[in-house]
Amino acid sequence: MRRRGAAPTKPPPPPATGGSIMIADIASAKSFDPKATVVSIQQKLLDCYNKARGADPDLHGKIRLRMVVNQSGTVVNVTPEPADPLAKNDTLVSCINDVMTATKFPKPGGMATVGVPLLFRP
Repeated sequence: MRRRGAAPTKPPPPPATGGSIMIADIASAKSFDPKATVVSIQQKLLDCYNKARGADPDLHGKIRLRMVVNQSGTVVNVTPEPADPLAKNDTLVSCINDVMTATKFPKPGGMATVGVPLLFRP
């Protein structure tokens, strides 16, 4: 039963469907190539985009991520380029961070900083 004067709570919007993602050239040391791993999680990244599009149907564009991978292949930090418009979407950034940090990358032979540019389209 609802309390008097309490506004009804809205359920979160359903995730959007469709959309596409393009993974551009990844900047990394020649001895460390994370592209195959990023491609393998492409659907999960697209799911993040569609989740964010549920609340913002016009969401689209590029986001460049700075990712730090430790010597065992674990992502220890993911930071979006602040100038990218998509970096302001907390739902998208948080979800991408969760996907990246849950993904095991090849061992880079030390710490590696990687630039990952993603382009999302509805």
